[in-house]
Amino acid sequence: MNKVSLMFVKKDCIGCHACEIACKQEHGLGVGPRLVRVVENAPVFTPIYCHHCTKAPCIEACPVEAISRNARGIVQIDKEACIGCRECLQACPFGAMQFDVEHETAVKCDLCIEKLSRNEAPACSSVCPTGCIIWGNTAKRLSERAAVMP
Repeated sequence: MNKVSLMFVKKDCIGCHACEIACKQEHGLGVGPRLVRVVENAPVFTPIYCHHCTKAPCIEACPVEAISRNARGIVQIDKEACIGCRECLQACPFGAMQFDVEHETAVKCDLCIEKLSRNEAPACSSVCPTGCIIWGNTAKRLSERAAVMP
């Protein structure tokens, strides 16, 4: 099975926050946790999101093995198993892990796994007006990225 990944082309982000809104709507999130967020320091906008790390520190930090990686490389949280200890929040080097106070569990980007199963784009990517959020086959995306890097 092909691994999938999500990448933001930071230089093309205009800080519109459409990705944040689409993500919250897709995942039914209220006030508080944001699975993707854009930090503004105009004219530079820095998207903060889960990189689904190859050696994910959040998986290693979880004391109850509530975080795992599926066959497509997507790091997921089993909300039923999560005890809300927040160790994963401390472990994430990108600040992408969030905490849902209402449900007392960690939350993070799952690449809109249900949409992916229907071969649809993640919510953030589907609404980005500049197309700076790309997703798909990891090997292909890395190859494309390497081709444009100086």
